[in-house]
Amino acid sequence: MAITVAILIVAIIGFLFFIKKQKPVSEGIAAPDPVSQPGPSPDQEYGAILDSLLKLNIIMRKDKDFPDEMTGEIETIIDDLMVVTPAMMEQYPGETLTYEIKKIGKTHLFKTVKEYLDLSPESRKAQFDIFKKTIESLREVSNRSRDIVEKNETAEFKTMANFLAGKFS
Repeated sequence: MAITVAILIVAIIGFLFFIKKQKPVSEGIAAPDPVSQPGPSPDQEYGAILDSLLKLNIIMRKDKDFPDEMTGEIETIIDDLMVVTPAMMEQYPGETLTYEIKKIGKTHLFKTVKEYLDLSPESRKAQFDIFKKTIESLREVSNRSRDIVEKNETAEFKTMANFLAGKFS
């Protein structure tokens, strides 16, 4: 009987020790494992990009003084990003170029336009050429990225990614 109780106690202690090793506990709350924490799903990421592009389109259209030619340029970029981003996320999920394109869609384009829209009318006139060149660069990048995906030019990925990281990051 004593041997059975001793074996049972050792088994319980061993089981508790095993459970404690499996789940680290800090002040009674299990600590999350940062490695196993999943990031946003591709659908969630793409949804966030679409939200940013939609907000951008709305703020552009609400500003009556925003030049029509720039609206067209930016809408071209938006169209390219809407096509190229999900294709890149599916075909090349871990590539640097995919990361940079997602960043352009989610933050860079919105930030660039928003900063311009926040300027006074006089400042807009003074900054228009710089703004236009930045938008043209983003249009070229989105257009070139679309070509890379459509033609499956994987050799261009690193070159384009390095260019983007240096120019827009």
